[in-house]
Amino acid sequence: MDIVVALTNGKFGIVEDCITTDDIEGTSIECWVENDTGFTYEEAIVAYCL
Repeated sequence: MDIVVALTNGKFGIVEDCITTDDIEGTSIECWVENDTGFTYEEAIVAYCL
């Protein structure tokens, strides 16, 4: 499933094909991160899952 996460940089991200949200908070993952023109695929640290 795809999930929306809040990132430590103050932005939101979309994690694709996530099987579980256990232990995802505080970890560095690759996800689609929001920006002014849409989304970019980059590495970010998850603050919490929405």
